[in-house]
Amino acid sequence: MWILILIVLAVVVYFAMSQASSSNQSSKASSRTQASKASSQNYSQVDYSNLEVSLESDVPGQDYTRLRDLLAEGKWREADEETGKIIFNVGNYTYGEHGITTATHETTPCKDLSTIDRLWLKYSNGRFGFSVQRRIILGIQEDALFTLLCKPSERKGNSLEEMNKRIELQNTFHKLIGWYIPHPKDDGGDVKKYNDLTFSIHAPYGHLPTAYWENGEYGESWKTKNVNSFILPHFLNRLSSCGIAL
Repeated sequence: MWILILIVLAVVVYFAMSQASSSNQSSKASSRTQASKASSQNYSQVDYSNLEVSLESDVPGQDYTRLRDLLAEGKWREADEETGKIIFNVGNYTYGEHGITTATHETTPCKDLSTIDRLWLKYSNGRFGFSVQRRIILGIQEDALFTLLCKPSERKGNSLEEMNKRIELQNTFHKLIGWYIPHPKDDGGDVKKYNDLTFSIHAPYGHLPTAYWENGEYGESWKTKNVNSFILPHFLNRLSSCGIAL
């Protein structure tokens, strides 16, 4: 009798584990499908090379001539660093702040954010720009920015599951824009160091700009560290509130 009960229990456990494994594989397959769909979108259907861009700013004295010229010359790294300096400047920072943070988007004027985005769109012909990055991440998941930026009180379900979903979403986005670098010793990954980014027109769509910059008090050491990828989603969300989109 006990042998029969043990056999029945073993069969039940086997089928339960098989079902869980199948569900997990389906979830991963769905994620891969979404990532493939997002990466296969043609972001160059529109010719942005003739896009008219007004070098206007809501901040007195802000000049976009240098950024325009660097982009026009294809100096992508210098243009990215100039973008960071401009964002820091137009954000109206007070003494003691050293660089762009996750709160910078709150004080960045919509007009300036639009000017920066349109300059990148024009001179990369739709390859780079905040609005390109925004379209990529929303192509993965419609509520991607909410998932990444929602407060703990706004999160639903199991906290561990929610954390894993955010990590998977971040990794998928970073892979699509070319920021992801796998860990050699496990299945995880991280974002590239600033110096390891691809400052070329041949970089993946959405690879630039980084929205990442620290001022001279830190010298050049920040460029040897992993890009602060937590900053970018805040700017992409700011585009939504500003009504800036492709």
